[in-house]
Amino acid sequence: SALFETMGSADAATDAAADALLSAVATKMGAAALRRVKAETSALSVKAKKGTRALGCLGFIGGLLTAFLSLLGMLNVLNPLGLLVEAYTFIFGVLLVLLEAQNQCFPLSFFEYWARFITTLGGRGFFYLYVGSLILAKWTLLSLGVGGYMIVVGVLFIAQSYRVSKELKEAEKELNRVEGEAKKQTAGFRTKVKEAWQKYDPEGDGAIYTKKLGRLCKELGRPMEKESLKEAKAQLDADRLGEIDFEDFLRWWAKVSLVEEP
Repeated sequence: SALFETMGSADAATDAAADALLSAVATKMGAAALRRVKAETSALSVKAKKGTRALGCLGFIGGLLTAFLSLLGMLNVLNPLGLLVEAYTFIFGVLLVLLEAQNQCFPLSFFEYWARFITTLGGRGFFYLYVGSLILAKWTLLSLGVGGYMIVVGVLFIAQSYRVSKELKEAEKELNRVEGEAKKQTAGFRTKVKEAWQKYDPEGDGAIYTKKLGRLCKELGRPMEKESLKEAKAQLDADRLGEIDFEDFLRWWAKVSLVEEP
């Protein structure tokens, strides 16, 4: 999410300047927290799709049992409708085996294209419930065991989906809070620089003479050594016109003042 709103005034920094400011403030004041929260949010997003390896193994076993039981059923069913139900259940079992195997070892690109709903924990949970109910309907001792197992796995998937979704919402809320703090800090930094700049740019044309750079840096609380000042002038006035643009100074000052420790 963007941490800066575009400012419409003539003296506003460009997007590049805003990005530089944000990066600088985050680096100095909150980069570690921001990286941590972003990493947690990213990990939870992945978990919301993949789930835990243990749960995936339970699903894999359930798919194998479903496919095996349906294969036995196809060998013993004589009526066409029963054979069709067994065939569908067998396909579902194979699908679950492939899904869990791919989920733990490979990307879910195939399923994301053809059956997106089962690439999430909640979607897979309801799919397990559906397959389990089909197996229970056979009403044999073996089918009751396998069907009950599939329903339990489905409930576990749904429960984990609910838990991960709750954690993800909390992580996103924390991420928004950290980004909001970074935005406030950056806005305060820009205001401070602008106020000092205006003392040396009373006309408000967005540029000052290079000879004023040293006094401006001192005004902002960071006096520059002669050699450093010379390098800064060369960098900020590359075309040698004797003037420094506010936007260029803003980007440079963000780096000097915030990224580099005094």
